[in-house]
Amino acid sequence: MFEKEELLKQGFWSAKGPYNDTVISSRIRLARNIPSVPFPDNMNGDEPDIIIGIARSFQGNSSFSGSTLVILDSLSVDEKRLLREMNLITDEMEKSLNSAVIINETENFSILVNEEDHFRIQVIRPGLQLSAAYETADKVDEELNHQAPYAFSSATGYLAACPSNVGTALKASVLLHLPVLTMMKRMPEIADSIRKERVELRGTGGSGSKTMGCIYQVSNRISLGLSEVDIIETLDGLVSKIIDMEDDARDEYIRLHRAEAEDKIFRSLGAVKFARRISYAESMEHLSNIRLGLILGLVRAVDLPFIQTIMVNIQQAHLQNIYHRRFENIIETEEYRGEYLRMNFNALESV
Repeated sequence: MFEKEELLKQGFWSAKGPYNDTVISSRIRLARNIPSVPFPDNMNGDEPDIIIGIARSFQGNSSFSGSTLVILDSLSVDEKRLLREMNLITDEMEKSLNSAVIINETENFSILVNEEDHFRIQVIRPGLQLSAAYETADKVDEELNHQAPYAFSSATGYLAACPSNVGTALKASVLLHLPVLTMMKRMPEIADSIRKERVELRGTGGSGSKTMGCIYQVSNRISLGLSEVDIIETLDGLVSKIIDMEDDARDEYIRLHRAEAEDKIFRSLGAVKFARRISYAESMEHLSNIRLGLILGLVRAVDLPFIQTIMVNIQQAHLQNIYHRRFENIIETEEYRGEYLRMNFNALESV
């Protein structure tokens, strides 16, 4: 069984990294499959157990200390949701009966077992650290390959359940906070421009521009015909350009619209200090404004890890874990979310 409290102390949201004022995190995922075993969507009988057996062998025999194999079917609905909110499993795994996850607290990686692919090695790092995240993922990949051969073709590379992952089977992504470019309605233009480079921009609320808290994910669209270095360098370069665009937009915004910026930011501070009931979407909007205020030097007594930890903890399963109770309905969840925000922001000396 995983130790919830230990896991909750860690995570990319509670640490600083390069370009952390704009880049929240970098993630590398490697999809790997075993030949002669159907992809998870088509498994029958004891086929899921074959893959879980390989995961168990990795967990017991790899050189990585601190690895725990968690069989998701053994967890409660709330425990699975907590792992999903921490980005340690996916929505599909939360509902699956045959999935598992290896969580390594020492090296900070996870291996998703029987999701869309047999294995998905996942490494998340704070800030812009794609190369560092890939370095760890590559080491994990090498050791996992010692436990079983991979489905690999010299013509196409690694085989994967989704055609877009065939090739290196690498999905690199960066989570960005872009409040001013969002206010300026620049995001559709940016999405169109980077698509030409086989990179896509998605809002955290789904595809396209839908998002919460002005947070977006930028990731490679394909991996066939490209090396791992090609993918990472392309994404690094495009993200750097977006960072520069957001920085320039912030400078212009505070220079030309300082009163408007202060009004928006301090209204949000008032909301989190006094709201009695608040939705997740509204909370993220206010926290996004406060995060921008911190970066612009208008808000003091908080730092980025504080704000980002709050962003994570206002999710339902996290709140239930904090208050040691299961909420009966949305209204109760929103009341406890309001209490949590008041407790944390009113505890600060001066914001």
